[in-house]
Amino acid sequence: MLISSDRAARAGDWEIAWRRPPARGIIFFVVGYALVDLLPVILPATPVFNGLGLKDLADALLIFFLIVLYVELGLRAKIFRSLRLRAAYIFALLLMVQGHAVHFAANAITGVSADSDAGFALADFLDEHWGHVELHAAFIFLAAIFIFCGRSADAEGNEPVLSRTEWAGLAFVTLTYGILLAGDAVEGQTVPLMLPCAIVLCAWGLWPYVRGWASSSAPFTISLYRRFFATSFGITAAALLIYAWITGGFPELSTLATSGLPR
Repeated sequence: MLISSDRAARAGDWEIAWRRPPARGIIFFVVGYALVDLLPVILPATPVFNGLGLKDLADALLIFFLIVLYVELGLRAKIFRSLRLRAAYIFALLLMVQGHAVHFAANAITGVSADSDAGFALADFLDEHWGHVELHAAFIFLAAIFIFCGRSADAEGNEPVLSRTEWAGLAFVTLTYGILLAGDAVEGQTVPLMLPCAIVLCAWGLWPYVRGWASSSAPFTISLYRRFFATSFGITAAALLIYAWITGGFPELSTLATSGLPR
């Protein structure tokens, strides 16, 4: 007998009775993402292993922590409830790992090579373009899965009621995550990918709210994960447009830090 790929998983197969509420789970995810994103930037390049700097070593290892963060958030949002969703989620994680691996390896090579060395141009392309595009495409794909498939309601279908502290924390991490993604896109030179996708995800994710306001109908309830990711990507799009207005383009943050704003 054939089994549908959309067959719901048996109770207990993929769902875990987490103690942390959904809002706090999102806050934990963003704090972890910020650590993964910023720690390799602030750590020194002190060689620790075969010429590999401390910041590079952290960059290599923290990807596993990022996988744990996404898997945990996916379990909370009941993403793994069908075989099709599992396959899509695993594909996105594999794309993220491969993109990071290409970026990491190529970045390590260009870091110890001169611009005139043979193979520098190829390594630079793999680092600044191929690896970053795969990595950020995975972030976009994962966000789309959470926006359209994530569930934060309880067994009775009720969305969580947030305290003022949770609302404040969620607002802060939503702003933080959106700005971090914008910074990643600028530094990774993936703005042509990130900006239009951020606009689409925000508009599509928050459309039920807009439709409800326009028709003055009863409020449309959407999941906490949809609100978080859609709003975050809206902040990403806004931050990128503001950055372009200030700088006259999308120069890398590292370049801007050394050369200053264009006159």
